[in-house]
Amino acid sequence: MRSLYYLICLLLVSSTEIYASPNLLLQCLAKEESQLHKEKSLGALYHLNQDFLNELASTNDIALKKNFIDEICPGSKHSPSVGLLRLLLIKESDIYDLSLSEVDASMRPFKMGYINEFQKQVPRFFVQFVSGLQAEMPTPDCLDKAIPELRGLYERLKYLEEEITIHEVIKDKSKIEKIFTRLADLKNIRVNCELIAKKRNQKLRNKMQKKENTGL
Repeated sequence: MRSLYYLICLLLVSSTEIYASPNLLLQCLAKEESQLHKEKSLGALYHLNQDFLNELASTNDIALKKNFIDEICPGSKHSPSVGLLRLLLIKESDIYDLSLSEVDASMRPFKMGYINEFQKQVPRFFVQFVSGLQAEMPTPDCLDKAIPELRGLYERLKYLEEEITIHEVIKDKSKIEKIFTRLADLKNIRVNCELIAKKRNQKLRNKMQKKENTGL
């Protein structure tokens, strides 16, 4: 894992001015990774962070517009990785800096190819992130109940493979925005689910106790 960190540092030092934007994003994601390591957090957010770091560090040719980087990297409403995922789903191609004036003409198709391939990975990142979050919750229906907009979108994306169909699913940007608005309150969602889990367990214990008493 540290080898990835050193690779990122190398890219940050050796890259040319044209890569300033993607490297700002890499710095932001690398800082988030460091914080997650410090907290020993290896859950859904960590895996999302690693997905983005691996993709971006392997190409170093995906630039985002600076205003979007400025929105992602403070991490005030969402962590940087979640903020990036949200914008990639909602804005899609609008998030990328497609200025090719400083790119050699022979390399432009490759640059566009990197961007297209990266964008194709976004629905998969979303499904994996949501699956990971659900696995961390104290009840199996926790996220479905807290985020009703999530259920249908998640299930449809989970089994889709064709890009055209995927874009049809994620075209409802208002629904995606609602999902991420609710995810911003994930801490309270988790607390509420823990209370529900305790009540269910207590109810089950009471039921079992009643059966035992009846048996006596």
